Amino acid sequence: LVIFTTDNGLYSGEHGLADKWYPHEESIRVPLIIKDPRMPKHKIGQTNDEFTLNVDLAPTILSAAGIDVPERMQGKDISALYMNKNSQWRKEFFYEHPRMFDKETIPASQALIRKRFKYFWWPDYKLEQLFDMTNDPYEEEDVVKDPKRKEIVKEMRVRMRKLRKEVK
Repeated sequence: LVIFTTDNGLYSGEHGLADKWYPHEESIRVPLIIKDPRMPKHKIGQTNDEFTLNVDLAPTILSAAGIDVPERMQGKDISALYMNKNSQWRKEFFYEHPRMFDKETIPASQALIRKRFKYFWWPDYKLEQLFDMTNDPYEEEDVVKDPKRKEIVKEMRVRMRKLRKEVK
């Protein structure tokens, strides 16, 4: 089993930012390439747009080695995505990054990430944002105040708070 990935994305001026600290796509997306001898031939070389996370790497490696994944371990075995296993995969995930130095330098950020919408919460500023990833994949137009988005904002705000409590 060979896994190639990195630890984070990197801004190169997008959103007027540099480095890696916030929940925009440029910062949270990383490459992931898996060469698994168990992979069916028709899956080799294909891409997959499911949400995989760094916490999925350990369960994937343990599973490939034939070792049971401890229940307390976060993450899922990624091989379910290419081994034709009938499994439910995540449709969302919670993201957070702590404040570093001070809130003016690198404020804390949290987000609920889904394919269609991305909800940001900036706790230091009590500020929320919503991006429609289908119509605005570069996250340039905050639609949190759009009256048509009122229900999705409310639902994602509540869901993010629930997920945040689960990881504390």
